[in-house]
Amino acid sequence: MHARTFLHILLIAVLWLLIPDRIWCCDLLIVQSRRSPAYEDVLRGLRSVSRFSERVIVLTEHNEIDLARIAREETPVAIVTLGDNALAIARKVRQTPVIALMAINYRASMEEHPTMTGVEVQPPPEQFLLIFTSIKVRKVGIVSNSSRSAAYIKLARKVAAGFEIDLLVRDVKSSREVPGQLSSLAGLVDALWMLPDNVTASGEAADAHFMFSASHKVPVVTFSSAYLPSGAALALEIDHFDIGKQGGKMAASLMDGNVVSNVPPESPRKTTVKSNPSILRRLNLKPDLTE
Repeated sequence: MHARTFLHILLIAVLWLLIPDRIWCCDLLIVQSRRSPAYEDVLRGLRSVSRFSERVIVLTEHNEIDLARIAREETPVAIVTLGDNALAIARKVRQTPVIALMAINYRASMEEHPTMTGVEVQPPPEQFLLIFTSIKVRKVGIVSNSSRSAAYIKLARKVAAGFEIDLLVRDVKSSREVPGQLSSLAGLVDALWMLPDNVTASGEAADAHFMFSASHKVPVVTFSSAYLPSGAALALEIDHFDIGKQGGKMAASLMDGNVVSNVPPESPRKTTVKSNPSILRRLNLKPDLTE
């Protein structure tokens, strides 16, 4: 009798293991747009907060993902997204809290989702405006894709008035339009502000900023030190590990029973200003960043 019961239990266990879509509960369902060293730094920060049980899905490694079904079956405490593509998919899941990290479209998505929080990928505009103040510029040009940056630029315009800085914004729909829109700023601006946007800040579009800078002797202030060797003058970088820690604390708060409405979104806590000394000398700039 005991042997028969044992065999019965063993058979059930084997059948369970053979079911491909079995329910697997976890604390966090982590969805990455792709694999990236920056995302790995964010995840290290998140995991430093607590020993979360997790499942990681990398979108570029799957043809199709039904995230709503996975969330429904695995009932995670929260979905953590890294990147805009991951956030776009998670926006369709309404019943599970979403913690959005490293997403340019975060502000717009948060307004449309009832259970979303997260950490912005961009520092508050005030921190960039302090940099422009330190190099004594009053007219700053921005070439951006409004579908990605409209909410941030709206906030930046509002804050810039307090710094007595005018923002001249040109909207583009594709990277091909960037050189022409930069040309329209010639003689009108004292500096360029490059935002994190695949349309305006990658490939030839990014190079167009630095060519404009060299031709018109205006500095480019950007969001990543990766652009400094190419010709940017100054970069305000976020700390990816610390953004992960911020997201991890949000996840821990949800696990403690707090509702997502009591876990407010945050800006990056830690930033670092880096410079290209040769560009600063060429443009005769001596930024005072002691404040």
